[in-house]
Amino acid sequence: MKISKKIHATLLILINFLLLHYVLSSIPLRFDLTAENTFTLSDSTKTLLSKVEEPIRFDFYRTESVEGLSPQIKMHIQNFGDRVEQMLRQFDRAADGKIFLDSIDPKPDTPEEENAIAAGIHGQGLPNGDSIFLGLVISQGDSEHVIPFFDWNKESFIEYDIAKAIFEAQQLAKPKLGLITSLPLKAPPYPTMPGQPPQEDQYIISQLETTFNVELIEVSATELPKDLDMLAIIHPIGLSEGLLFDIDQLALSGKPMFVAVDPSSLFFRSQQQQQQGMMGRPNPNTSSDFERLFSTWGIEYAASEAIGDANIAYTQQGSIQPAWLIFRDENMSEDFLPAAELNAVLLLEAGSLKLSEESELTLEPIFQTSVGAGTINGMMLQFAQQGSLLNQLQATGEKQTIAGMLRGEFTTAFPDGKPQAPDAETNTEAPEQLYTGQGNVFIIADTDWTLDQFSIQRQNFLGMVNIQPINDNLAMGTNVIEFLGGSKDLIGIRSKGTESRGFDRVQALEVEAQKQYQIKLQEVENRISEMNQEIQTLVSQQQGTGLIVASPELSDALQKLRENEANLRAERRVIRRELRKDINALKWKLVSLNIGYSPIGLALFGLLFYRMRKNKAL
Repeated sequence: MKISKKIHATLLILINFLLLHYVLSSIPLRFDLTAENTFTLSDSTKTLLSKVEEPIRFDFYRTESVEGLSPQIKMHIQNFGDRVEQMLRQFDRAADGKIFLDSIDPKPDTPEEENAIAAGIHGQGLPNGDSIFLGLVISQGDSEHVIPFFDWNKESFIEYDIAKAIFEAQQLAKPKLGLITSLPLKAPPYPTMPGQPPQEDQYIISQLETTFNVELIEVSATELPKDLDMLAIIHPIGLSEGLLFDIDQLALSGKPMFVAVDPSSLFFRSQQQQQQGMMGRPNPNTSSDFERLFSTWGIEYAASEAIGDANIAYTQQGSIQPAWLIFRDENMSEDFLPAAELNAVLLLEAGSLKLSEESELTLEPIFQTSVGAGTINGMMLQFAQQGSLLNQLQATGEKQTIAGMLRGEFTTAFPDGKPQAPDAETNTEAPEQLYTGQGNVFIIADTDWTLDQFSIQRQNFLGMVNIQPINDNLAMGTNVIEFLGGSKDLIGIRSKGTESRGFDRVQALEVEAQKQYQIKLQEVENRISEMNQEIQTLVSQQQGTGLIVASPELSDALQKLRENEANLRAERRVIRRELRKDINALKWKLVSLNIGYSPIGLALFGLLFYRMRKNKAL
């Protein structure tokens, strides 16, 4: 073949390739091969869009040209902007003509930049004085909702943020959520100390306030507000009889409730340790109960016992925390919508719930442990080491329910009517009272999951504080509360693609090695304790003799103690070496498979193709 023909053939192949690429890119057909379908609109989003009646306008403000940054950050921002715009176009296509998308580049010192700022879009400042804009204004009629800036640290939440903004743009009024809590979820309106900056709400409050009007109800209150749509009770301590009566009546009225109790609050226990003035006495706020209503509903809950489970325990720096439990797919109900797409929920020193045989209600388990779970006394959590807790666990052989949905025909806990306060005037007209009623109450036996320190990380990037979830704790709480509050279309979106996938076999190896290590360690520590007791006895006897030089018995005891310590270190090295050997072998198998499957597959395809050509030639 002549050189000119080869050049023409090469150009034709290149042109065909470009044309094919253009045609394929124009076809509205996408394949999402991620395990969680991260880049595909969920069925919940499609259901939400199908309910849109009036047209919605999307004004997407995005800075196209980014200058004054390093090439790496510039590429990161541009790629993230592309992914946001692609998600918006998916909304546009799925809305069947109900969404009008307008992409606007707010260049510096232009009317577009002024419009973006006026609409509430937050620009992130650059070293050269310019700003990056990446926000969305959603308009429907007279209603408007703004996403000031899409957070690139929360890429998996893009779909949820857009869908939630659409939902809120269509809401005429937010439902009212009452909140009763002993935890500092809501920051005080003034600084706790003069000269200090005001505190911030826990992030779960900020999340709930986007959907609800949250009204904080003091634990010392004697009654509930009359216009609540829903009630959340988190770590109830010292509630008055009058307030409990109103809570009872709200449950019987059919309005949903969210109840969180805790046998061992890490927050209040850490406060006690900081004060160092309690002489070892437990903090009265460490444990919470809802006994007055639980006993009527038939809920069996031990406020002094937490649950430990080595099979789902959290591992930190090679040490198992048996009372810190991570709930994944196999430990969460697939039928309960708010938990259907959660991936990892961390509960800390949680209790267990059980329905008595006499109860006529139904308790649907939402979070359950494995059959290897056992109970731990609340006082042991404060003073015992994690290793001893692990060894003391006695498996019950049954799964323990940590959270559940309580439904059915509720009966009042106050058959004699509303209790009167001692100083209250006698009321001849008793208020109308419900004695039975259909109710829906979600109960979870832990409260620490609501705190920022166990659920999110705050990161500063280009002067903006970004929130990075470290698990699905907040997603779980807001999912459940929004589900009970009525916005079911948002449930299947929030946690999509947030899972940090762990290696289950590696974790199992670590758990087994940790158990072996802790058992041997405890045995050696017991021997060391016995040796120390012998040493103390010998020292006491020697002090009575007036001798200054150590006796042979004391020297021998010290030598034995050193030998035990050396044996302990040797055993520890052997266990860790065996653990690393098994894990490294598994790791190299995975690496070899990941690296080798492509060339092996290509070689097999080439061999097959060669044989087909050879057979055809024959």
